[in-house]
Amino acid sequence: MSQQEQVFNNILISEFEKTAKEQYVKVSDGSEIKILTTKAHKDEANGYTFLFIPGWGTVVPGWEEVLMEAIKDFDILYIETREKLSFRPGEGKIKNNLERLALDVQEIIEYLKIDQKKIVTLTSSYSTLIIANLLGTKKIKPALSVLIGPNYQLNMPPAFRYLHYILPTIIFDLTKPVWRWWIKKFRSEDPVQAAKYTRTINEADRKKWKAVAKRLSLIKVWDLYRQIEDNYVVIIGMETDKMHTIKGSKDITAAIPNAEYLDMGTNRATHSAEMIKVIRELMKKIS
Repeated sequence: MSQQEQVFNNILISEFEKTAKEQYVKVSDGSEIKILTTKAHKDEANGYTFLFIPGWGTVVPGWEEVLMEAIKDFDILYIETREKLSFRPGEGKIKNNLERLALDVQEIIEYLKIDQKKIVTLTSSYSTLIIANLLGTKKIKPALSVLIGPNYQLNMPPAFRYLHYILPTIIFDLTKPVWRWWIKKFRSEDPVQAAKYTRTINEADRKKWKAVAKRLSLIKVWDLYRQIEDNYVVIIGMETDKMHTIKGSKDITAAIPNAEYLDMGTNRATHSAEMIKVIRELMKKIS
């Protein structure tokens, strides 16, 4: 068995999914969004909700270590966005733009009656676009927002940024080898990261991917980052990560008033229990 095959097998099992409550929340356009929630044990609870929005197409096992560390003292709200296989679109014409993605999160928070002042958000890569909208347009005001490898636009191979508008969805299946090669060659720091990204591509719902990507692929969110005010924001950089450059992370840090920058070195570190330990240290400033 190859190293990559061993990695695939190891990330297929998710204890968090077994533990969490799964439900669908109907949002204002009639669509249903899948969420996973857990409650911290009352003797260990820190009183905060850990709101996690994973990256593009990401499956739960990829964040297993983070979630199983957070479950010790946080209530957890894990939201699956509209490009995920779980998304149930409403009837009629559905908008899948950035404003709608952010509105989904806002409405879920309101539905669950979560105190915004007691929320700690964690977003990664593509989902940092969503938190940029949420904070920049003041839809929510959490206690702390941590952004891992933030983006100012959707990350994809340059040619596909334009071609996916005109190509039929079946082309995505035919070009999966190109995507896998691009990830392995240019966007992965190690076999673990490559395996996670490759599984995301293998399990993608091409119609949902295209429906969201065509609304996001050409937009840039610099103005949203610049509009973030009076929020405690920490940007997490990863020196060795090829998907999310240090320069990009530092440029976004500079764009957000009073944001802090912290480098965790590797993508692997941000997907480990160490990420939650870092967040606990950061929370000492808000307690």
